[in-house]
Amino acid sequence: MHRATPLNTSIRAYTAGGSRSVVDKVDDQKLMQEMGGNFMANETRAEIEAPQNYGFTSVVFDAEKGQDGKVTASAETFIGFMGGNRSFPVSGPMDDRRHRLYKLDKGDTALFRGRGDKQQFHLTTDGGFWSAPQDKTLRMAMLDQDSESNDSQQSGGSSGSGGAGARTRDSSGGGSSSSSGQQGGQKRGQESVKKDNQKAKRFVEVTADKTRLAGKTSHMMLDDDTTYVHVNTDKNVYLGAEAGKGSFDFLATMSGPCVNTKGKIG
Repeated sequence: MHRATPLNTSIRAYTAGGSRSVVDKVDDQKLMQEMGGNFMANETRAEIEAPQNYGFTSVVFDAEKGQDGKVTASAETFIGFMGGNRSFPVSGPMDDRRHRLYKLDKGDTALFRGRGDKQQFHLTTDGGFWSAPQDKTLRMAMLDQDSESNDSQQSGGSSGSGGAGARTRDSSGGGSSSSSGQQGGQKRGQESVKKDNQKAKRFVEVTADKTRLAGKTSHMMLDDDTTYVHVNTDKNVYLGAEAGKGSFDFLATMSGPCVNTKGKIG
């Protein structure tokens, strides 16, 4: 057994142990998100890999700094050094005291944006609540495109964890490279479909001025699975039942018949 002196114990703890870090900024353009921050005094690092849970991703706000350039408020994380090699830091989950949704009940889960945005999706014992302020848009849409295969390899491409687009490190554990997009016949990553959502023709949308519902046809129903208001492809509105399920005729008003609204007869 080797004797442990205060000096070598301190060195071992420094090199192999972890570290708390403020988050200066995050680079989300890489296939593996990267962050930069400050560990110990006068120890600043950049291009640190920050893996996230599959199916969930986020980008924290940049740090706030004073006139002297020092961080005054920021997101935080905990750093681990792989194999005790201080040249190979990896970031753990990031949290931000400035914006964190807190004081939740046991069992609650939630998604949220910055505290000033007031956008939350909160699952509680009473149900799920998707909330946004009136100057924002709540929109759920079906994209005007079909799903695709999740296979990342295309015909003629090479496979393997070291293929194009993968992140590699040199033998010393230091230095790294990362590529994005599509290279070497392989598809990597995906981008937000927000713009496709905004242009989609089938959607439910809530804004401060109006609530819109759009699709090839639109139905208003009760829990008996019966349509009572139907906006049809012939650009007529059918009241009382779905078009084709009964006899209909144009509704009449004191000024004459409606031009695009029909009511069920009988």
